[in-house]
Amino acid sequence: WASVIFGLLTAVFASIGLAFLIVSPLRSLARATERLRQGDYSVRSTVRSGEVGKLANNFNALAAELEQTEKRRAQYLADLGHELRTPITSLRGYTEGLEDGVFKADRCFFALMSGELSHLTSLTHSIEAMELDHDDQKAAADGIALIDAIQDMQLRWAALFRQRDLEIELSIADTLKGHRLAVSAKSFRHVVDNLMSNIIRYADADAPCRIEVASSNSHAAELVFSNGAANMPTDAVPYLFDRFFRVSDSRTRERDAHSSGLGLSIVKQLCLANRGSVEAFLTGNRLSIHISLPLVPVRE
Repeated sequence: WASVIFGLLTAVFASIGLAFLIVSPLRSLARATERLRQGDYSVRSTVRSGEVGKLANNFNALAAELEQTEKRRAQYLADLGHELRTPITSLRGYTEGLEDGVFKADRCFFALMSGELSHLTSLTHSIEAMELDHDDQKAAADGIALIDAIQDMQLRWAALFRQRDLEIELSIADTLKGHRLAVSAKSFRHVVDNLMSNIIRYADADAPCRIEVASSNSHAAELVFSNGAANMPTDAVPYLFDRFFRVSDSRTRERDAHSSGLGLSIVKQLCLANRGSVEAFLTGNRLSIHISLPLVPVRE
């Protein structure tokens, strides 16, 4: 009986110790999870051993990613607030100047105000374009006729290119006739309009602007938008698709040439959301933006 009692006591204490060893790291991980749930993205688990340690490593990776996402969100909101503040401050200055008699309510004054309002409107439209809705994803399944979409783009922008004394050359591969892009008309228009707007704003007048549409493979079409960019620094190319990035730090804006710094960022987001890709290359004095978008599978 003494041996049995001793064995039972040993088993009980061993079980308690083993349970403590198992539960202690789980409790530590649970406390870290609770802090993460409350919004403390800097929390990290200190568990390192066993299967719980592997779970803790995954938890730490998730917390680190959430922390980076929160930092990017905070930076985005700060940049957005700055961008919105600029035209609002200008409009306030114009209004106060009108009240104080500094400005006259003539055509020139209203043109200034109209320019700032246009910039404010373009900013809000750019922010809306960065959010994809369910209808866009549904429309992407049906796709759009590639040739018709490109010709529509050329028709809409031809007059504006002529006003800026820019020459545009369009080349479409014959192999793409009859094919459809697996994107919605709304998303594709956002992509090409931002690229064309970018070309008009920054292209050199002494070099032709080119749009080449080719088939990279049977599943995707490649669109190349290129223009002269003699003043483009090489080290700026990797940052072209960052939000609010501008090649020039100058804040001077022409009335109809406001730059929000969101255009190429929207292009990248829409391309990735539609299972495509986008890259920028600077060859000599020529900037090329390559876009790859999926094609709707051809039905037999």
